Amino acid sequence: MKIIIKSGEHQGKEIDDVVALAKNLIGPNDLAVGGTMSPQRAARLIGMIYEDKFLAKITTDRMDRLEKEIDVIGVETRQLVRVPQGQEPSNDQKPGASQHGDMLRAQTVQLFPEVSLDYLRAHRDNPDLVKLVEQLFVQQLRNDLVDLGFNGVNDDGSGETADEKFLALNKGWVQVAKEATQTPKKDIDPMTDGWGDTLALVMDAADVRYRANSTFVMNLADADAYAREMGAHVTGTPLTADSPLRRYQGNPIEAHPLMPQGHILFTPMPNLVFGVHKEIRQDRGYHQRKRALEYTFDQAVDYQIAVKQAAVLGKPA
Repeated sequence: MKIIIKSGEHQGKEIDDVVALAKNLIGPNDLAVGGTMSPQRAARLIGMIYEDKFLAKITTDRMDRLEKEIDVIGVETRQLVRVPQGQEPSNDQKPGASQHGDMLRAQTVQLFPEVSLDYLRAHRDNPDLVKLVEQLFVQQLRNDLVDLGFNGVNDDGSGETADEKFLALNKGWVQVAKEATQTPKKDIDPMTDGWGDTLALVMDAADVRYRANSTFVMNLADADAYAREMGAHVTGTPLTADSPLRRYQGNPIEAHPLMPQGHILFTPMPNLVFGVHKEIRQDRGYHQRKRALEYTFDQAVDYQIAVKQAAVLGKPA
C-alpha cells in the first residue's frame, strides 16, 4: 500500500508502507490493513503462481466463481457435427464439461507467512524490497499448491497431523484419477516388471484417441530409474525434456519430484486443470513481541481432470 510521508527528508514522497517501516519512517502499528486485494494485484499474484514450470504446461483457470464448468476445448476429440440450417446445435453437439460432468469447485486455503523486521531493515535500501517480499510468498504458494495438486487426497481438511490436514485441503490429480470410473487404472510393480514394461502396460490401456498427445507424468526418482534401466549413466548426464531418456516410444515423460512415487499419470498435459479464484483476501499486521510483519492470504483453488477417459493411472496394487 502506498502512503505519503508527512515529515522528514522524505516529506511529500509516495512510498510503499513496507519500505517506510524498514526505513523507520512509520511505526509498526501503521501497517495493520486487511481486505480483498485489488483485481490488479490479485491478477499479478496469480500470474506469478502460474509461472511455475509444471503449471505452465497444464490448463490453468482464473475462476470468476467458486464453481465453474471446465473448458475441454483442445482436449476432447471428434467434435465435428452437422446441424441443419436454421437449427441450433443441441447440448450434446457442443464441446464442454456438460458432456462429462466436470466442474471446478474451489476450496478455500490460507497461508500465514511472516517477515522479520531484521529482514526488512537489511533490505531497506533495495528498490525491489516489496518485490522480494512478494516473491517469498509466491514461492511458498507455488510449492504448496503444486504439492497439493499431486498429493491431495481429500477436501474436508480432516486429519490429526499437520501433513494429514494439508493433504486433506483438496483432492489432487492422482486422487481424482483414482476415484474417476471413466479413468482406466492399472496395478503396476516396476521393481518386478521393470520400467519399460510398466510404461507399456499403462500406455496400452489408453484410449487411442488421446494416446498420441499424452505424456507420462512420473516422480523424478522413478523417471531416473527408467533412464538407468535404458542403459544411461545418469551421473553427469543432463536429463532435459528433449532427452531420449525422458521419452517412451515417442511420448514425453514429465518428471516431477512431488509426484507420488510408484504412480504414473498418462494423459495430455492440458487435460490436467488447476483453477484459482480471482478474489484473494490479504490481512496484515505487526506482531510486537515477534518483531515480525504477519500476513494472512485467503484464496480458493481446485484441481481436476477435464476428460476422465483421456487419462490412465498406473498405481501400486
